[in-house]
Amino acid sequence: MQASEYLVVITCALGMVTAAPMARGDAPCDKGYRDTTPAERATMTAVLEAAKKALPPAPTGWVMQGDDQISVTTSLCRDYEGAPWNYHFNREYQRVDDQEARNKILGDAATASAAAQALKQPRLDAIMARMQKLTERQVALFQKGDYVGAGALDAEVAKAQGEYQKILDEGDSQAQMDAAVAKASRDQTMYIDVVVNSNQETPDATAKSLPLPPGARAAFRWSTTRGTVVEDHALILLGQWQRSADGSWKRVRHPEMAPTAAQVISISVTADPERLNAILGSIDVKSLAAKVPN
Repeated sequence: MQASEYLVVITCALGMVTAAPMARGDAPCDKGYRDTTPAERATMTAVLEAAKKALPPAPTGWVMQGDDQISVTTSLCRDYEGAPWNYHFNREYQRVDDQEARNKILGDAATASAAAQALKQPRLDAIMARMQKLTERQVALFQKGDYVGAGALDAEVAKAQGEYQKILDEGDSQAQMDAAVAKASRDQTMYIDVVVNSNQETPDATAKSLPLPPGARAAFRWSTTRGTVVEDHALILLGQWQRSADGSWKRVRHPEMAPTAAQVISISVTADPERLNAILGSIDVKSLAAKVPN
């Protein structure tokens, strides 16, 4: 794979909000649709404004992707309007102050890989020429009907192929390239997503509990690998949740509350392992916890 193929293509979907009644996609809507009321939109907007305020600005050398605006649903299916509405606000951050250094890491690795390949190329070309002659001999024998003689050359072809692959595998060019890609790609993006009224949240099976931020019901952390990049994830649950036997957490229902009200909130964070703690510490969890029943 070329070095350029490892570069991360960043897409942004900031400030987008989806209400639960709209999340059914192409499902039928028997009762029809209606416009949300100004009061309903105001309730959701107030919660999302609090979420926006609680999230940290971009660190020095970073930028926030997108326009960072809040958007709420304006139309919903009456079939589901009585259920708690699910909506969210998210931010994506990208580092921009060290791109030249990242490019140099990849460029140096690509140059080293090309140099190593150039040293191998004469031997590879010689073996390839030998295999070409063996193939031509086999074709000539097949054309004469000498299938036994042609088959007898299979061992020589296989041997040449093995020698070719052995030369290709010499050295650690691929390992060096992989290491360069991992180094150039780490700590380049991070994400924070605040979700209101999620029915269920499920930490990874490897997740460990975190010290609880003020007002949190539960908090977890785990690691994953995206390509060659290690990322850490955190999940913070605010409000009343119940843990299920399968490890998932389900929100406690509050039928007395308006569907637009925030019954529970979850905060999901993805960042470099060495940056995650600082990001968690910069989120005003306490202010968001005040928006849900405890």
